[in-house]
Amino acid sequence: MRVVLFFDGKNFYAGWKDQTAGRDIDFRKLSQWIVRAVGGSHLWGAYYYTGVDDTVPKTPGQEKLDNFLDMLTMQPGFFVQRFAQKIRTTTCPSCGTQSKFSQEKEVDTTMVADMLRLAAVGAFDIAVLISGDADLVPAVEGVRALGKQVYVGSWGTSGLSARIRRAAFDHLNLSEGLQDFARGPGDGLAPYGLPPSSAIAMAPLSNDPEVHMLACIEEIKRAQAAMPGGYVGVHFFVTRWRSEKLAEIPDLRRRIIDRLVEQQKIEIYLTDDGIQAVKMKV
Repeated sequence: MRVVLFFDGKNFYAGWKDQTAGRDIDFRKLSQWIVRAVGGSHLWGAYYYTGVDDTVPKTPGQEKLDNFLDMLTMQPGFFVQRFAQKIRTTTCPSCGTQSKFSQEKEVDTTMVADMLRLAAVGAFDIAVLISGDADLVPAVEGVRALGKQVYVGSWGTSGLSARIRRAAFDHLNLSEGLQDFARGPGDGLAPYGLPPSSAIAMAPLSNDPEVHMLACIEEIKRAQAAMPGGYVGVHFFVTRWRSEKLAEIPDLRRRIIDRLVEQQKIEIYLTDDGIQAVKMKV
């Protein structure tokens, strides 16, 4: 049974950081574990899709991402596709302030096209989609209609859309195999070339953490007003929302959000389509 893997890079990375305490991953062992977990015989290919910021000069974070993607390209059976992030600008209807955020629609559309194209030519027997994004439900349903099994994989159930879980043959919890494919401390490169989150967690937010939290509250309000539907996804806000007032480091943004939740100033909830969203406490 030939198995092909489709990685939604941003979704995979966000779950990895949230659920595994930043442990390094051996991607060759990860792919082998997934193949065994779904009853396959061998890996046909693993496709990794992600958006990259192609502005010049590159930031240290962008250089680390490039290093990680270069490393992943050299893994047996892995094929990496990079897409330039589209920077959008929104204007707050109440205050007129402009905000920038990134979109990666080309990532989703290319992934859907590849899944359907490879299924149509009989390139695989089982597909494993590493994403919990409800936008990919049509791809899962389309591949299933072509007579192929489709599993959906994620780190636990965090960020897993109920719609995509219902559409898939079964759910694969990557956290259950961590002991089989995690590296030891210092034994390799973590996704995006970042240090383990435990090391980041020990670093202070700043000399005045309150400043970061006040800025985060202001940006959540702005994002909530700018987004269609009146809510902003946690993953979107942490990884894609552009603001000069907030650090670009996803771990730092997530820690600030966690503190605000503890202080009951904001809340995280599930939308009707299974997306984890953040909003201000009433």
